[in-house]
Amino acid sequence: MLSDGQLEQFARDGIVRIPGAFAADDAARMRDVLWRELAELYGMRPDDRSTWTPLRPTKLVATKKHPAANAILGLPLRAALDQLLGPAGWIEPRHQGQVLVTMPTGEDWSVPHRQWHTDVGFDVPQDGPGGVKIWALLGDLEPGGGGTPQVAGSHRVITRYLSTTDERDFTTVRDEVLASHPWFVDLTREHRTTDIDFMTEADLDGIPVRVVELTGHAGDVYLTHPWILHSIAPNARKTPRLMRSRMIWRS
Repeated sequence: MLSDGQLEQFARDGIVRIPGAFAADDAARMRDVLWRELAELYGMRPDDRSTWTPLRPTKLVATKKHPAANAILGLPLRAALDQLLGPAGWIEPRHQGQVLVTMPTGEDWSVPHRQWHTDVGFDVPQDGPGGVKIWALLGDLEPGGGGTPQVAGSHRVITRYLSTTDERDFTTVRDEVLASHPWFVDLTREHRTTDIDFMTEADLDGIPVRVVELTGHAGDVYLTHPWILHSIAPNARKTPRLMRSRMIWRS
């Protein structure tokens, strides 16, 4: 169950972490399933970095459907979803969503400038989230390790923008929000013109925002508002980023 402080954090930032939402042993079983499929499809071995190609393996269908991942949606996460979406207020998913793997890329880490987006459109009611997105860590994830960067507070910027316009086109809303303030303009610029530390909180006309990475330990789960802007980042560490991610929709 989310504490009052966590509920306030979700309302403010649109992002909240549930430490140890599922057991470390369950996370280990999920990693075993994933590595078996990586071996079958790509010849990858967890103890041999020379086999870790491609850097972002896809088509992991067997892992996606394997029942080992059902442990993600255990009692801690179910209780949190009941709080955010209402008891019996959300649709039971058929599986635990997309399998996200990022192998070490050999790049330096920096806040990305490309591909900031939401996964959900804007023609939904604004009186509460139409769902929440789950990000489940299958392995420990350190800063710079490919964890998905997110703009905390961006759901509130989008909500405020939507209150001023009838525009609901997905691409138009995204682009206009990203052009709505110098902070966003510089975030999305390849050659940045300021020394802004995007991971330090900034005030966007009364709404606090900052870039955060989804980091933590195996078994941790993040919940994010569907309108949180997020991107992709290189894995500058020596271990793979292993996650699951999916939307949970309000019923």
